[in-house]
Amino acid sequence: MKRVMKNVLSGVVIGSSMLIPGVSGGTTAILLGVYDRLIAAVSGFRKAPAKNGLFLLEVALGGGLGAVLLARAVLAVTNAWYFPMRYLFMGLIAGGVPLLFRQAGLTRKRLPLLLFAAAGAAAAIGVEKLPLPEQGFGGVPGLLVGGMLIAVALVLPGISTSHLLLAMGLYEPVLEAVQSLNLPYLSLLLSGTLAGIFLSAKLLETAMRRFPAPCYLMIAGFVSASVYSVHPGVPSGGDILPCLFTFCAGFTAMVMISLRPMRKTREI
Repeated sequence: MKRVMKNVLSGVVIGSSMLIPGVSGGTTAILLGVYDRLIAAVSGFRKAPAKNGLFLLEVALGGGLGAVLLARAVLAVTNAWYFPMRYLFMGLIAGGVPLLFRQAGLTRKRLPLLLFAAAGAAAAIGVEKLPLPEQGFGGVPGLLVGGMLIAVALVLPGISTSHLLLAMGLYEPVLEAVQSLNLPYLSLLLSGTLAGIFLSAKLLETAMRRFPAPCYLMIAGFVSASVYSVHPGVPSGGDILPCLFTFCAGFTAMVMISLRPMRKTREI
């Protein structure tokens, strides 16, 4: 029972953090010490389906609970203070970029690897230009594709799930769907996410292990370029100082979080 509660509580923290743009669910899982176990459970699901399935179910239940508990509050605050909250999100996202470059271990001899950061930036721009029906990511095909893109954010540390939702114009709609328990809408998004996780987890895990520097640089480029998609415009009047404050607060908070040592994964 203690093990189950620990897994569920880890899921609650991860699920809650995923609603905050700029905060990566993968990075949160690393901080909690469960990231490697999660990836191993997905990529090695067929080897021990009962054990891995139970572990994933426990974390998923906690994640769903955390998202439902926090969705209403986040949506209310975002609607009430749209510009300051958007600038807070921008600060959180931008504050995570230095960690990604640090993780890449970039040196003068490896400066040519910055081409991977450029590739990541191009991918961020490409996400916004994906050929979709008129309703964009809001239709059935768009939700399935959006779910698959979210899967990448769940697997790779450093990419925020909510950040991607913002870039795709799905952030507020998903919060509203979670708050109102719109099961048809959430089921489509979840179907795409699960398909994306099981299709990409092993590949992404291998790439991160064998080519960490190029992978982290691609993520850094992606995150850096896609900050623009969150930008709501230039604030005016009474919004200027609050936006400046929230951006600086978000940036500082994320930098401080990223300086924390990562916990090693323990068997759960």
